[in-house]
Amino acid sequence: MDSERELLISQINSLINEEIQNNPVTYNKDRPYQSYERIGFEGLRWSVEKRINEYGLDRFFNIEHNVLDIGSNFGFFVTEFALHCKEVHGIEPNHWLNTIGEITAKYLKVEDRVGFFDVFFDDFVNPIQYDVVLSLAAFFTQDKRERSEAKNYFSKIKSMLNPQGYLFYESTSYTKDKDNSHFVAKLEALDAIKENLELEKEWETPSGSEGFFRQFAIARKK
Repeated sequence: MDSERELLISQINSLINEEIQNNPVTYNKDRPYQSYERIGFEGLRWSVEKRINEYGLDRFFNIEHNVLDIGSNFGFFVTEFALHCKEVHGIEPNHWLNTIGEITAKYLKVEDRVGFFDVFFDDFVNPIQYDVVLSLAAFFTQDKRERSEAKNYFSKIKSMLNPQGYLFYESTSYTKDKDNSHFVAKLEALDAIKENLELEKEWETPSGSEGFFRQFAIARKK
């Protein structure tokens, strides 16, 4: 590992430790939540690169596109998209995680293409219109911090999209139980997506432990 990357990883780990100590609903207690092969950082979920490949998100790489990542966590999706797009923003009400995104963007030399906003989605006022909005496990979150009504959440996304702009939605993990709040939330999300946008594709995959699933959808502004 070169010295610059070693310093970056050290800084990220220091910020994660600080976040764990100060955030009672951290996702990082057992191990870091996100992984990023480009910088050699390992975490709980599949790497940014693998998720982009598995979800087909590279279809949205376009040097003319402005992109928003809701719930950007470590900002790794923001920095990866910034290597391929015009401008990429991340919303994350957690200043430790936003700082991780900022130092990673600087290391990858894309700091002029990124912006991080330390606010909840309900309070976010978009400075530009977007060609792509990513909502990756960001609606009805496990930590209970983002619990907007589906109709408000997805109508707001619609208002931020350029004509023919795209939404990519990933649900939180759920069991197929009518009493499972995350299962109910994903059903409400799909209904709201169909109401506000033109659904292009939807699918479901197993997620993590046996009996758990995630829902995905791609939709376009009408």
